[in-house]
Amino acid sequence: MKKTLGFIVALALALTTIAGCSSKSGDTSTTGNTGNTETTTTSPAPEKKEKAIVTVIQNKVEIQEQLEAAAKDFNSTQSDVEVQILGSAGDNLVTTLQSQFASSPETAPVIFTCGSGSEFEKFFNYMAPLDSLKSASVIAKGQGDDAMKDGKLYGLPVALEGFGLIYNKSLFEKAGVNAEDIKTMEDLAAAAEKLSKLDGVKSPIAFAKETYFQFMHPINWPFATMSNYKEVIPKVISGELKLKDVPEVKKYVEELEMLKKYTNRAKSTYDEQVAGFATGAFAMIHQGNWAQGIIDEYEVDFEYGMLPMPTNGNDGIAVGNTNFFRINKYATKEQQDGAAKFLDWLFTEKAGQTHYTEQFKLIPPYEGFDVSNLNPLAQEVSRYATAGKTVGWTFNLFPAGVDKDCSSAMEKFYADQINTDQLLDEINQVWVNAAKQ
Repeated sequence: MKKTLGFIVALALALTTIAGCSSKSGDTSTTGNTGNTETTTTSPAPEKKEKAIVTVIQNKVEIQEQLEAAAKDFNSTQSDVEVQILGSAGDNLVTTLQSQFASSPETAPVIFTCGSGSEFEKFFNYMAPLDSLKSASVIAKGQGDDAMKDGKLYGLPVALEGFGLIYNKSLFEKAGVNAEDIKTMEDLAAAAEKLSKLDGVKSPIAFAKETYFQFMHPINWPFATMSNYKEVIPKVISGELKLKDVPEVKKYVEELEMLKKYTNRAKSTYDEQVAGFATGAFAMIHQGNWAQGIIDEYEVDFEYGMLPMPTNGNDGIAVGNTNFFRINKYATKEQQDGAAKFLDWLFTEKAGQTHYTEQFKLIPPYEGFDVSNLNPLAQEVSRYATAGKTVGWTFNLFPAGVDKDCSSAMEKFYADQINTDQLLDEINQVWVNAAKQ
């Protein structure tokens, strides 16, 4: 019955259309063999909807080709948007964006990346709020904070990196150390004492001698565990406050003094430090997930994980995502909508997520990703981030260029040439002098 009724309706519509042809404008043709004129009509073709062209510029050259492949995949799934990946600008991205936005914001890239802090402020006037995006609702706890302003979100984090204490689970087991029991720096020292008695362990804890690894990353901890570090650091730089008068900082360097005898005193290069861990000479190294590349060069026969530096009650590793995807608010509505559609595809749909983890090989700062194929250290960073057990990267607020002189002070500290107060005095003076230049 339904088929018969449908056929009758369709036939009636068809006849109505034919009958009405003579009243519509269109092409006509005359057949003169019978003397009759027959008029036929061709209806105007429906206008073809133009695709919204979404241009993307970003600075991670190592994912440029992979991002192009992801865009091609996305473009094939729909007909409304065409994502075009522009050449990666690398370290020149800020200069490139400044030029493009200054000349014509409307034709500047629709999606662009830029960092937090000063870069965020520099380009804020060109950013559209992204709170309504599906991907915004699955950002891991705390990882969108640096893209917030006036209660709105203006960026989607690109990727995570994290550092802490990478530890050898096999050596911990041999020494009778339970990683979960290390909740204070005193606990860490007690664990180091047990590990120091194992054959083959040269140092329970090892730092690298390069300036970022010897000073910037280790000194991140006391500030990162403070709720008001954004107020404290500027006061130290201006000379209004001394580092040794900041309780958390003073306590932390005193804890380093306690740990010093269990360390390599930061005498190893980065390569030597990670190699020492891979070969069992160091039970723990203060490093980040980027150490995976060197670890993979060795035939490591033990499992490893990451621990926080447990100062000031801290139970999280230091995780940063200093780069964010932004959407140009001067682009057309169609372009902005297309940009949102692409970013949501990349971060919330399985096809996009697969590109992100398997081709980009990045650590997602979002919930809902399958991270089982990430390397071990990347999985650890993701685990902490998903659980919300992270602290920030505060060293971005240290005065520019202080890492070398502050590392010189750290070398004297490790060599027992200066005590903890003198160490903080030297760092303090370096910061104040840097601010005057």
